[in-house]
Amino acid sequence: MAQTVIAFVGENANGILETQSRRFHKLLEPLGLEGQVLHLGDPNIVARIEDAMAHDIAFAWAYAGVGARLAAGSRNLWDALQVPFVSVLADAPYIMPTNHCIPTPWVVNGYVYREWLELQQTQIRSHQISAHLSMGVIPTPNAATRPHSARPTRMLFVKTGADPAAISARWSLWPARLQPVLHDCAAVLAQMAPQPIAPVVLASLAAHNLALDGSKPLLFGLMHQLDTYTRAVRATTMAHALLALPVDIVGEGWAHVAAAGGRARFHGAVNATELDAMYADTRILVNVTPNLASGAHERVLRGFAARCRVISDDNDHVRTALQHLPSYHPVTWHAHDLADQVTAIFNDPAPFDGQLEAATDHVARHHDPTAFLQRMVDLAELARAQTNLACYALEAA
Repeated sequence: MAQTVIAFVGENANGILETQSRRFHKLLEPLGLEGQVLHLGDPNIVARIEDAMAHDIAFAWAYAGVGARLAAGSRNLWDALQVPFVSVLADAPYIMPTNHCIPTPWVVNGYVYREWLELQQTQIRSHQISAHLSMGVIPTPNAATRPHSARPTRMLFVKTGADPAAISARWSLWPARLQPVLHDCAAVLAQMAPQPIAPVVLASLAAHNLALDGSKPLLFGLMHQLDTYTRAVRATTMAHALLALPVDIVGEGWAHVAAAGGRARFHGAVNATELDAMYADTRILVNVTPNLASGAHERVLRGFAARCRVISDDNDHVRTALQHLPSYHPVTWHAHDLADQVTAIFNDPAPFDGQLEAATDHVARHHDPTAFLQRMVDLAELARAQTNLACYALEAA
């Protein structure tokens, strides 16, 4: 009988984490495994977990560490069961730092982006096993059967919006010594390509003669606030650049942009189960990148998997790794002519039906979803190996 892999999911805006977990579990069979997804919002979750644990469990996992802190009495559940749990972490550690520092060797951190691993090592310093876990991307159904030139949606931007002015207006409520740090960092980040914000924050604190290493809540709260603000600025700037075009913008939080008028069509959020079909109907997918530099954002890769042309602000990684792909269109998000750049790409009459394979092949080679699952298997094996090598443990002084 195949061993079982359990994925835990919780509530999120459009069901993306549950959808992705279920899609990955369909690929477990070649690895000799079978999958089960448990929702922490299920009123019968305790019984569901007990039933699941009656099986031979290879490991449990979840995006964002959901379920990693489950308890069995006074102990961590995974420590009590001695079952490995792999946290797949795509968000910066300062957003939910407790999920990056769990006092059991049975919970392993797998970081989708290298800078989050580095930030955990320098600022959180967890004793858990931690590793880079390169993202897997599942091919988009029906993408190859829909000719690019015949797709009904010419340009699509799927992103939850937020008004950066509303965010910065609340900075007057922050401690007086931190307000100039917030404003100084915001000004610096507004002139930079996407990259980690921690070095900017730490440099600003030093310039203002502040050291917050002894107060992680203040330090991480400051980083999270600037992360949220900068992402809102970047997304809002892109949305304004699209306003003059008949573009479809999907997601909540765009009232501050829609009020300016224009030809762009605004739609509410959709469930994640609808995204594959939307991407397969799209010619040009628009993206803005979070505050990272070591990899391509998932939306860029999923756009390639769906055989879309992709517009995105570029960071250090994509500037070198993706520049050779004909269907990738990098832009500088804070350029004064961003709207002109996007308009030129929108109006480009060149057929792209024969120029999409390079990007699709790139995703298949570097982001194989089965390889992603195998890397989780390997991390779980590391957790189990600790039991066999316990004789090498250091005694407490």
